[in-house]
Amino acid sequence: MNFDRLLRILVPRRIISAVRLLNIFQQQHGHVRQQDGFPVNGQGDFQPWLTYPMIEFLNGLDFSKKRIFEFGAGSSTLYWAKRAMEVVSVEFDSGWFEALRTKVPGNVQLIHEPEGLQYANKIRDNLGLFDIIVIDGAERYRASTAALTALAPGGMVILDNAEWYPETANMLCAAGLIEVRFSGFSPINAFTSTSTAFLSRDFSIPCTPQARMPAVGGRKLPTPALDDLAPAEICP
Repeated sequence: MNFDRLLRILVPRRIISAVRLLNIFQQQHGHVRQQDGFPVNGQGDFQPWLTYPMIEFLNGLDFSKKRIFEFGAGSSTLYWAKRAMEVVSVEFDSGWFEALRTKVPGNVQLIHEPEGLQYANKIRDNLGLFDIIVIDGAERYRASTAALTALAPGGMVILDNAEWYPETANMLCAAGLIEVRFSGFSPINAFTSTSTAFLSRDFSIPCTPQARMPAVGGRKLPTPALDDLAPAEICP
């Protein structure tokens, strides 16, 4: 009798499930792990403060030639800096700005703007078009309105905590973007939320090989699934 089968006999299934879930959240996602006050995953890489399903989606996309704009700086700024060609991030709070100022690499332009209207309109300051615009800070409705004027063809807007901003989400949908909700837990938090991607109708960000890999905590089949093979491969 193998160990897994013996374990299932001796230990109630709910205990096994709880232990496995704890391992996925704490060891793999690094749910409560932080570095310098910013959330990191189980490998010590900085995480955006978005839901885990959204993070999985983003991890499967290639941003190496893309420009990112963030309303709200933080660990996400460090996450994007490793993956994107350029990151411009505007931060309302002076504490967050100072915490990041000495940590960001050369492909990041970090801007402190404490005035609400100017903060929301910072993306209009002749900064060009952006492939990804993340709205996770102050003035989310006005920031989203401004974002629509600076979104590059084929790009997307990400609205975090979309369940708290229904009118903002409605406005982005009315602009013709395709709404895709990613609900679930996010780093550190003990409650679920929704991070929503609003995709351009011509969304064109390519996938990476990671998009075809199991998600965090998932399982990989030891051999390819037969019904995932082309007919010629099944029947020579």
